[in-house]
Amino acid sequence: MDSDSRADSAHAAAVTTADERIGFNDTVAAVLTRWVGSMPALYVVLVVFGSWMALATWGPLHRADPYPFPFLLFVNNVAQLVLCLVILVGQRVLSAADDERSIQTHRNTEAIFAQVADLQAHLDRHDRALSRGLSLLESTPHPWIRRHRVQAPPQARDQAVSTNDRIAVWLTRRLGSVWGFYLALFSQLIWVLLSEFGIQTVDPYPFAFMAFLSTLAQLIFMIVIMVGQDVLGRTGDRRSEQTFLDAEAILHECRRMKARLNAQDRVIDSLTGFVTGRVSEQLGRALHETSERVDHQARAHTVMTTGQAPADAADLRHWDELSEADRQIYRAQARGIGENLAAIGYFMVPAFEPAFEIGFDDDEIGLLARFEYDRRMTQLRKERLDRAPHDDPDDAQPLPWQDLPQSGRIRYLQAARRIPVIISGAGFQVLRSTRPHLAGPPGT
Repeated sequence: MDSDSRADSAHAAAVTTADERIGFNDTVAAVLTRWVGSMPALYVVLVVFGSWMALATWGPLHRADPYPFPFLLFVNNVAQLVLCLVILVGQRVLSAADDERSIQTHRNTEAIFAQVADLQAHLDRHDRALSRGLSLLESTPHPWIRRHRVQAPPQARDQAVSTNDRIAVWLTRRLGSVWGFYLALFSQLIWVLLSEFGIQTVDPYPFAFMAFLSTLAQLIFMIVIMVGQDVLGRTGDRRSEQTFLDAEAILHECRRMKARLNAQDRVIDSLTGFVTGRVSEQLGRALHETSERVDHQARAHTVMTTGQAPADAADLRHWDELSEADRQIYRAQARGIGENLAAIGYFMVPAFEPAFEIGFDDDEIGLLARFEYDRRMTQLRKERLDRAPHDDPDDAQPLPWQDLPQSGRIRYLQAARRIPVIISGAGFQVLRSTRPHLAGPPGT
C-alpha cells in the first residue's frame, strides 16, 4: 500500500463508543447506563429512599417495613448487584472502543510518517537538483519513526501481565455482558418467587441469605472493577507515551523540512537573482536594438517628408556605446515586460525549442502600451521632481493615456506589438496563462 492510499484510509470515520455497542444486549446496557448514569437518577434514588425511610419510621409503612427496613435493604442489594454488572459491561465496551481508537491512531500516525518520508525524499531530489548531488543540510530522521513501524499499538489486554490481572480480565469478559445482568436479575426473581410459593423454605422473607450472597458478589465485582480501572489506567499511560513520541517525531521532521527549505531558499534566491540579471540583460539588449531601429525609421521618415537629414540620421548606437544610466533604463523596462504580460494573462519561459509565436489582439496591445506608458511617465515624473524638488508638483504630472493623442501613442503601440519578437530574440517565448486577465496595471 503506497502513502497516498494509506493517507486515504486514514480519513475513515473516527471510532466512537457507540461503534462497540453491537447487538440487542449491548444496546440494552447502553440504555440502562444512559438512564441510571445521570444526576436526575441520583436525585430520584435519594428522594425514594428518604421518603421510604420516613414513611416506614413514622408513617403507614411502619408495619410493612420497620427499621432496619429489610425490604428496602433487599431492593438496594438487588439494584447494586445489577448496577455492578452494568458497570462491568460499560467497562468492557469502553475498553474495546479505546483499543479501536489506539489502532486507528497508530494507522493514522503511520500514514503521516509515510507522507513525511515522501516529502523528505522530494526534498532530497531538490537537494540533488540545486546542489549537484550534495546535501544542503545533514540531518537524521527521528528514531521513533522506525520503532513505530514494528511496535504494536497499546491495548488493554497487553497490560494484563500478572496472574491476578488475567483473572480480573477473565471475570470482566465473562461477567461484563448483559447475559450476566439477565442471570443476576432473573435468579433473584426466581429465588423470591420460590420462597413466596413455599417451594424453598431455607431463606424466607426478607431473604437474608440472598442478600448476603448479593453483598458478597457486589464486593467481588467492585474489586474486579477497580482492577480493571488500574489496567485501563496503565494502558492509557502507554497510549499517552506513544502519542507524545508520535507528536515529537512529527515536530522533529517538520523542523528538518523547515531547515532544508530555508537552505534551498538561499540557493533558489541566488539562482533567481542570477537568472533575473541575465534575463534583464538580454531583454534590455533586445529592447535597445528594437528602439534604435524604430528611432532610425522615424529619422528616415523625417528625411523623406521634410528633405532635411538630422545629424544622427544614419547613427545606430550599439549596446556597448550606451552609458550605464541608459542601460539601466532598458533593464528596468525589460523587468517590467514580465509584469505587464502577467497582468494580461501571459508569461515568459525559456525557449528550448522552436515555439509557436503568440500574437496579441488589439485590446491586449493597448493594455501593454498603456502599462509601459504609465511606467515611463512615472519614472520621468520622479526624475523631474528629483532635479527640481521645489517646483509645482502639478507641472510634473504626465498626460493620462486616454488624453494622449494617437500620434503620441504610436511609439508605445509599436513597441507592444514587437514584444514577442523582442522576447524571442532574447531566447524566450510567450505563453498564455489560464488565469483571468487583470483589469488594472501591474501592482494594482
